[in-house]
Amino acid sequence: MTLFIMIFSYSVAYSGSWSYLEHRYESKPGDVLKADKFVQKDRYLEGFLSGKLVGYVINSKDWASNHVGYSGKHIETLIGMDTAGNLTGVKVLYHSEPIVLIGLKEDNLNNFIAQYVGKSVIKGLSLGSDIKMDALTGATVTAEVENAIILESAKKVAAAAGLIKYSDKKGKKISQKFEAMGFSELTASGGVKNLIITSKDMGIESNEAYLDLYFGVVSAPTIGKNILGEKTFNEVMSTLKAGETPIFIASRGQGSFKGSGFVRGGVFERFSIEQGSRTYVFTDKDYSILTELSAKGAPAIKEGGVFIIRAKDFDPTVPFKLKLMVSLREGATKKFHATAADYALADRFME
Repeated sequence: MTLFIMIFSYSVAYSGSWSYLEHRYESKPGDVLKADKFVQKDRYLEGFLSGKLVGYVINSKDWASNHVGYSGKHIETLIGMDTAGNLTGVKVLYHSEPIVLIGLKEDNLNNFIAQYVGKSVIKGLSLGSDIKMDALTGATVTAEVENAIILESAKKVAAAAGLIKYSDKKGKKISQKFEAMGFSELTASGGVKNLIITSKDMGIESNEAYLDLYFGVVSAPTIGKNILGEKTFNEVMSTLKAGETPIFIASRGQGSFKGSGFVRGGVFERFSIEQGSRTYVFTDKDYSILTELSAKGAPAIKEGGVFIIRAKDFDPTVPFKLKLMVSLREGATKKFHATAADYALADRFME
C-alpha cells in the first residue's frame, strides 16, 4: 500500500547501483526530493540539481527498522531532506497498520505525513504541537511510531552528512555506591526530574496539575534503590542484559502518561526518550508496573512503571530528553498537548 506527497515530473539520472535503488527505493527518489541526479552514499542518496548538491533521500528501513507500528511491522518510509536539514518530502512505501486499513482512510495518514514537509529536523519537532494529531486521531500508536521513524532516520543521515554534530564523548560510569536519600533530596539533586502539565495547558479549570510526572535512571543505586525499594531494585537489575538501561516514570493527577495504546497494540504512544539522533519507543515487553515510590516523603502516585531501554547505543550518563504527549477528549474532538524535559545525571551519581 503506497501513500505519497510531493511528486516532481522530470527526467532523473541515477549514479550508483541500480539494484540498490530498486530494492531500497521502490519509487523514484525524485518523489521526495527535487533533483536530476542521485548518487549512492552509505545507506542514503545524495541528490544533485544542475550539478549542485541539494539534499538527501533516505529509506527508513536502513536507519530506523527497530521501530514497528501497531501491526508489529516497520512502516517503511521514503524521506527527502535538503542540505539545511529541512524535510522536502515524505512517502510511505509500505505499512500494515490495521487502524488505517480498516478504520481511517489512507488520506488520513497522507495528511499526517504531509505536515513534515518544510520542517527542520535540526531545530527539532514535537508530536502534538509542531505536528498536529488531528489527521490521525484514534491512531496515536501509528502516529508516535511514524514520527520516531521519520525523525530518527533524518537525524541520523543529517549527522552522517555533517549537518548535525552530536558529541561522541562517552559518559562516565555510574557509581554503584548507595546513599540513602529522601524524595526531596533526589529531586533537588536532579536524580529525579519533575515534569508538570497544568490544567490550564489542557483548557481545564482546576487548581490541581493535570499531570504531575517524575522520572529518573534506575541503574544508579542511590536513585533506583531509594525510589523502588531494595527488593524491587534488585529484581529489576537482575533481569537486565548487557547494554540495557532501566528508567522509572511515575505520575499523579487526572491525566495519564501511559495512555491505552499499549493495551491494544503493545506500544506506549504517549512518551519516548530522545538522545542525540536516536529515539527510543517502548512496548509492553519493556514495562513492569510500579504502584508506589519508596523514597521517604515521596507522593502517592496514580500510575507508574519501570521501562527498559534495550539498546546498547543509549548511554544513561549522557544527557537525554523525555518527550511526552497527552490527550484529552472533549465531546467529539481530542485535544493534544506536547512537552519535554531534559535529564542529566549529576557527578554525585558517577564514579
